[in-house]
Amino acid sequence: MKLRYVLILCAALCAVTGLLSWRSGWSTHADHINAQAAKKKDKAAKAVQSGEQKAAQATSEGKVIYRTITRDVVKYVQNPNRTRCDFDNESVRLRQRAIDAANSISGFDAGAVQGK
Repeated sequence: MKLRYVLILCAALCAVTGLLSWRSGWSTHADHINAQAAKKKDKAAKAVQSGEQKAAQATSEGKVIYRTITRDVVKYVQNPNRTRCDFDNESVRLRQRAIDAANSISGFDAGAVQGK
């Protein structure tokens, strides 16, 4: 009878030890996964912050030139039935300058505007 109690006691101690070891391993693994998630979150935040800084810098570097063209607009609107629109060289040059200025601003993620 005494041997039976000793065996039951050993089995119970082994079960308790195994349960505590398993719980300790589970907690360690959970801490490891949480640390990896925190590192990944910090890395993503830094990437977003650097992108926002580049965009802000590009916005501050961008120079806008405003020019009102009334003579050319009136010339094109005089005939509303006209389906073909031929632009003069000055209009084409202004359009190309605007495209080149938009493409020269560095730091934006948008693709380049197509020119002729």
